[in-house]
Amino acid sequence: MWTLTRIALFPVKSLDPVFVDQAEVLPGGALSGDRQFALFDQTNHVINAKKYPEIHKIRAVYDLAHRTVTLSTPETSSETNRFHLIEQTAELETWFSDYFNQPASLKENIETGFPDDLAASGPTIISTQTYEELSRWFPEISVDELRLRFRANLELAGDLPFCEDRLYSATEPPVLFQIGSVIFAGSNPCKRCVVPSRSPFTGDTNPEFMKTFIQERKATFPEWAPVALFQNMYRLAVNTRLHQLTDSHSPQLRIGDPVSILA
Repeated sequence: MWTLTRIALFPVKSLDPVFVDQAEVLPGGALSGDRQFALFDQTNHVINAKKYPEIHKIRAVYDLAHRTVTLSTPETSSETNRFHLIEQTAELETWFSDYFNQPASLKENIETGFPDDLAASGPTIISTQTYEELSRWFPEISVDELRLRFRANLELAGDLPFCEDRLYSATEPPVLFQIGSVIFAGSNPCKRCVVPSRSPFTGDTNPEFMKTFIQERKATFPEWAPVALFQNMYRLAVNTRLHQLTDSHSPQLRIGDPVSILA
């Protein structure tokens, strides 16, 4: 049996995570507080790390109890830029507009957040063993930095690298797995973009990252993973959908919860 060992929330899409001991699962499947806020440019498109590599230089430190965020950049590290996420929206928008040198707006969605995959809006999941395998492919990148590059919500202590690839199927019915009182359906391996190839601190891109990743992924591809879902090998972690709450009064995920595939 596997065990849930980390829960990461990303309160503002594309900014730093905050690690928590427990998280509520919303009726739509997302984790409460995850990607609850997102930045939009003057054309109403999301400001994210795919399009704006300079976003990597922003450090965000959250106080979830008081609903605040403290923002800094290499140029403003000595300044105090602490904002209330609800009550100081205008001030936050001014800070981000100044940083990106264009009008930026901050929007909130408390029901679903702002997921990339609307068809599989549950938390993304990966194993510690997978991160450790990746750190052997990229010895210069620590496991902690890999967590920031791949930005999965849930991390489990499994048995083998890529054991999370057992959590989805190329055919119906979907693989169902339970964490605590919540049953998820595995959807698909998460398609990756340019973001993992960049330093999460500077935004600098390693031009060989994707090539190396694909070569190593092919060489270590597990027998239990459905290759039909891999149009290319640049995929990692599992997208999920909420299937069922076994206890609707306490839809919580907690560190230490068992993770089990249902027959």
